Amino acid sequence: MSLPAVFTPRALWYTGTAFGENWRRRRVAAQAAQAVRAFFIDLWRRLRRKIAAMVPLVLGAAAFALVLAGVIYVLSPLLPEEYRAVLQLIHEGDWEASRLTLSELFDGYGPAKAWIFVGLQMLQVLFAPVPGQLVGLLGGYLFGFWHGLLLTMAGLVAGSLLAMLLGRWLGERLVRRAVPKPVLEKFDYLVTQGGLWNFFMLYLLPALPDDALCFVAGLTRWPIVQLLAVSAAGRLPGMAVLVYVGASVGSGGRGAQAVLACAMLLAAALWLYSEEAESYFYRLSRRGAPGSPRR
Repeated sequence: MSLPAVFTPRALWYTGTAFGENWRRRRVAAQAAQAVRAFFIDLWRRLRRKIAAMVPLVLGAAAFALVLAGVIYVLSPLLPEEYRAVLQLIHEGDWEASRLTLSELFDGYGPAKAWIFVGLQMLQVLFAPVPGQLVGLLGGYLFGFWHGLLLTMAGLVAGSLLAMLLGRWLGERLVRRAVPKPVLEKFDYLVTQGGLWNFFMLYLLPALPDDALCFVAGLTRWPIVQLLAVSAAGRLPGMAVLVYVGASVGSGGRGAQAVLACAMLLAAALWLYSEEAESYFYRLSRRGAPGSPRR
């Protein structure tokens, strides 16, 4: 009596092999789906934690920005007609027209336009509602990449220093006397718990009120020198991208939007995985410390 063809050893071997291959594929697919699900769950938890940790700082910076916006609104009639026209264009969201108008104004200053630009960047920090992104783009458009980046950072550092000193002076005389002590203790705890790394990430991320944050930083107990270094380091990558975009627009280059988008994605990724980045840079810095083991 002969076995049916489906029960022959060769047929059984093929059937078992096909079944095993199908099972392995399903297992790999299930593991991949589980990994993707775990990734998005972890991403959502990180996002919630990051936003919750930075809400007090962002709200404080936004409050300063609103106050300074009111000051600008009150004092704007005292400005020259040309600058009022630029502010009106910015308010209307006409960035291209405001950039061209500012470019014409600076060309009229001749050799002194570099110093005027540094002064404008300083004022942009002190009057936080004025968008620093526009000034960074203008620096690249007027002076090219390297010269524009140098002037932009010089104005940012000087303006940030004045804002931090002003925030500390006002904080000691007004804020810390007017705000209840439990609220101040909670604010100090949140800032101290996050450390300078929290400020660095806020300065690094785009679309946050980092100029107004300088006033909030002045309210903390951190030394001004350390806060200024963190501010400069956090702003440098974003400003480099903006100056590059401005220089590319001025020279007719392409790819500036792609560079800007990549920089924003990189900043967002670094923000979400800041603990891992902080740990990595800490280990990296410890390697060069005296007495640290070398690999």
